[in-house]
Formats: sequence, C-alpha cells, structure tokens
Amino acid sequence: MAQLIITAVGLDRPGIVGELTGHLHAAGANLLDSRMINLRGQFAMLILLEAEKEKMAQLSGQLAAIGEKMQLRIETFTQSEAAGGARGLAYRLKTYSLDQPGIVARLSQVLRKHGINIEELSARQESAAFDGGAIFLTEMRLTVPTDVSLGKLRGELEAVGAELNCDVDLDPA
Repeated sequence: MAQLIITAVGLDRPGIVGELTGHLHAAGANLLDSRMINLRGQFAMLILLEAEKEKMAQLSGQLAAIGEKMQLRIETFTQSEAAGGARGLAYRLKTYSLDQPGIVARLSQVLRKHGINIEELSARQESAAFDGGAIFLTEMRLTVPTDVSLGKLRGELEAVGAELNCDVDLDPA
C-alpha cells in the first residue's frame, strides 16, 4: 500500500467535498485522515489517503486534471514511512484574547523551547458578543515530553498570556 497527502484549495461551493472524495474513492483510494475548512470563502482540504501502489500511481497522474476540472489547486506529497510520532503526554492548550498580532508565534516559541510537538492547531477570529470587537481564539492539541516540568511550562505560558492580555488554559487531553 502507498500513502499520499493531498492539499486542495479553491473557492467554496456546495458539493466540493463530495466531488473530490468521490474521485478519490472511485480511484480505489481510502481516506485515512483529513482536515477541511472554509477560510472566508476559500475551501482548503488536507487529506491523507492510502491505495494500492498501482492505483496510487494512476490517481497521482489524474489529480491535476481533476483539480483543473473542479477549479482547485491540488498538490500532492508522498507520505514516507511513519516515524512513530512524538512521544509524551497529550495536552490541550486554549487561549482567548482580544485579537492582536503575534499570539500564535509567541505561544509556539514557548512550546518549541520545551520540545513540545503541536499535533493540531486551530485559530480563529470571532466577534465579541458584548461589543462586537475582534476576539482571537486558539486551540492546540499537544504532545508534551514526560521530562517537561508542567509547572514551569504553565508559568511561562501564563507569563506570555499576561503580556498579551490573553487567557491561557493548559489541561490534559
């Protein structure tokens, strides 16, 4: 079996997911993992799929034409053998604040310093219910190495949160 990662981006419209996944299924591919989102009118898909090597080679050759027909920009990346992923404890980091530049960058610098792997990150701007101002929310799924001091990590994240006037919650996942 072979694995392939596909990124596809195009104008959002009803049926876009069904159409692309229909092509993948018809080609003999099995969807293993995906993330899909409408980013203010642009629909972005990140898909990991698996198929027999011969079918995957054929599908790879067809994806450019499929993308053109669907008005999607599609790129493919061959998935190498899995390395087993990061080891450690699963945590969830959530933040809430008024929107301002640098929130994700500052938080991720603290995480990188401790060797913490960000497995998944979601960030979005919303309108505050009370005054309509821009609120920024993040949620991260993390793998924290077992030798990281959680007290020290929390302290550093809270210090960054205080500088940014940002609520920071770190909890076991």
